[in-house]
Parts: sequence; C-alpha cells; structure tokens
Amino acid sequence: MNKMIKIKKAMVAFAAVLAMSLMLLPSVKADAAVTVLAAPKDAKQTISTETAVRVSWSAVPGATAYVYSYSSDNKTYTGEAMTGNGGKDTFINVAGANWAAGNTYYVKVRAFDGTKYSEAVVATVATAPKAPATMTQVAADNASATVSWAASTGATGYLIRFGATQATAKDIQVVKTTSVKLTGLSADSAYYLAVYPIRQVTTSFYASENCVENPRVLTTAPAVKGLKLASWDVKSNIVTLQWNNTAKYENGYQIEIYKADNKLVKTYNIYGRRAKSKTFILKSVKNTPFQYRVRTYTFMNGEKQYGAWSDLAYAIPQANVSAAKVSNNAVKLSWTKVPGAKNYTVYRATKEGGKFKKVATTKKAAYTVKNLKTYKDYYFYVKANRVSIGGKKRNSTKLDEQNDIYVYIQKYDNSVTTD
Repeated sequence: MNKMIKIKKAMVAFAAVLAMSLMLLPSVKADAAVTVLAAPKDAKQTISTETAVRVSWSAVPGATAYVYSYSSDNKTYTGEAMTGNGGKDTFINVAGANWAAGNTYYVKVRAFDGTKYSEAVVATVATAPKAPATMTQVAADNASATVSWAASTGATGYLIRFGATQATAKDIQVVKTTSVKLTGLSADSAYYLAVYPIRQVTTSFYASENCVENPRVLTTAPAVKGLKLASWDVKSNIVTLQWNNTAKYENGYQIEIYKADNKLVKTYNIYGRRAKSKTFILKSVKNTPFQYRVRTYTFMNGEKQYGAWSDLAYAIPQANVSAAKVSNNAVKLSWTKVPGAKNYTVYRATKEGGKFKKVATTKKAAYTVKNLKTYKDYYFYVKANRVSIGGKKRNSTKLDEQNDIYVYIQKYDNSVTTD
C-alpha cells in the first residue's frame, strides 16, 4: 500500500515538471520565420587580361558584402577576401597569385549580411592568351590573301579583325586554326588584319586582350594590259616589249617568251617596281614570230606571289632586207624569209620620214623594183603577211626606221648606196 502511494506521488511530480517544461518552450506560432540569405545569381566573367579577370553577378537583397576566393582546380580555394561599399559592388577583379596567360581558373562568391553567409556560387574564368609571336602573309592572288601566325599557348581559337584600314576593321570570324584565307578582296590592294587569340571556357564569354597585327595584307595585281612590241631591230635582233604599268604594290614583273608553236623558250624576271618595258636579244627568236605574256609579282614571306597573266601578245618581225643594183633604174630587194609568212608586201617612200606606198606583193623572198631614177633617194621596207600565230593570220607591223633600207643609184657605180 505504501509502495503504491510512493509511485503515484512520483508520477504526479514528473507530470508537474513536464507541464512546467512545456510552458517554458516558445510557441511555434510566436516564432519569427527563419531568413535564408540567397546565393548570388548570374555570376560570370565579364573582363579578362593575361593575368586577371573580372566576375560580376546580380545583387542579393540584404547582402552587405560579398566574400570571394579563387582556385586553379575547383578544389582548393585561397585568397579569400570581402567586397566593400556596403554590398553595392556586384563585381570583383581577381588576379590570383601565379596566374598565367591562357589558363582556366575558378572564382567562388558568397553573399554576406553581417551575420550569415549564403551558399557559394562558382564562376569558371579564363585569362587571356598572349598574342602570337609572329604573323606572315603566305599567299595571295588578285581576290584573296592567306595569312598564318604562331600558335598562342592556351588559345581555343583566334578572333579575326579585318578591314581596309584599322579604323574600319571589324570582327569577322573566329577560327580554330593558325591561318585564315580572306576572300572577296579587290585586286592590287592593301588591308589591315589583327588576330586576337581567345580562350573560351563558357558559352557567354571568351578571354582575349592582345593581338598581332599586319597593316599591309596585300592582293596581287590584275592582269597586265597594253602589251605591245615597241621596237625590233631585225639586223641586230634587239627587241623591246612594253606594257601599261598601273600596279601599286608589285615588286617586279615576269615575262615569258614562246615560239609560234607555243614552246616556251625564255623567262625574264625584272626586279623593281614601276617597270614597263623589257629590252633583250634572244637568238631563238631572231627573224622569227613569237608570243609573249607578262605578269606582276610581289614578295611575301620571301616567296614570289604572282598576279594574273596578261593575254598572249604577238610579235612578227619585218623582213630583213638588202638591195643590189640591177640597172640604172632598177634594184633587186632580197630578204630573209619570215617563218610562216604566206607572202610579202614591198613599200617605198621617196624621202626620209615620208609616206610609204605599196609597190607590190609577192610570195618570193625577193623583188625587183623598176622605173627608179639615178641620184634620187628611195626608202623601202617589206612586211610579212598572213603569219599563222595564236590561231589567227597576222601581219608584221612597221616599227623602226632602222629596218628601212635606203637606196641611192649612181650611173657609173655597179653598187647602190644602202643604209
């Protein structure tokens, strides 16, 4: 009986203590809601140099500062620091210890309201690669140019900025290789090119700072125009070819000489800008029709880049004429045959610089001119006709007075004076 009374007294005491404890606990309804500080949003890289980055984010309501640190492996973070300005600054400039150009790093950011921290967010960032050490134009034609450059460590691509001048240049493309072919250009023109190595580790930003430049990317000249046979002394075989020189950026010219059967017999290279003629003596074309063409060249990376060839032009010599007295009123003109000529036309003038008139046309390599007068000046030349060259029948053109033969007949002299 006494034992039961003791148990009841103990239970009453426990209940009293429990009730008192419950009275001391705060009511759930009376509790204020727990405030959770939001993590920064949209943390991303916005600026890069070769050794530093800027990370920006959206402001967090209630934040009085932001705490950040950085890492090279997204595991171990160092350099923890806090922004100032009462939480108004929503960006940081970070230059990590021993950061190098063209690398990937990580920046962790947390909001802070004076008593508690938010969850951290991590921004993947990259430092800008160093500019390529060299750039070289390696090829060109009259509508395109190809440029290559040294690789930049850490670059994932190269931004191409291109235009007629530096002031008008625009970003036109990103390439993955260390060369670019620029097309749709104007002939014989100079352009500005800059190549920026980039490192892209997110879809929203690529790191880039410095570039390598070439302010003189060139195209080659268009086809040379105005080719002509300026002179051909058939006795000495001295030939002069001419063409129009309109190129602005050429370093020289190349000339190819072909026989009438299209066999290449000689190539001449003329170094120097503004050339517009070539004089030569070439045994293989002596008194023989030939073809020729001309193009410019420009040195790029020590190699010649050639402009477009001109159309083929044609050179047909006048006949090389000699004269012999037949009588006091006649001379026989003889000449070396011009290969391919179907016939020849003899022309005569009666004074130096006078107008030549046709005397006769013959298929032979000689002709006797009659009805001349003694002690009178005569001048003759012979034109080769219907020479087959370049798919057409062509005639020689009178070019030089030195190809004319001067005739002066004296009664008591069996020879004639010639010049």
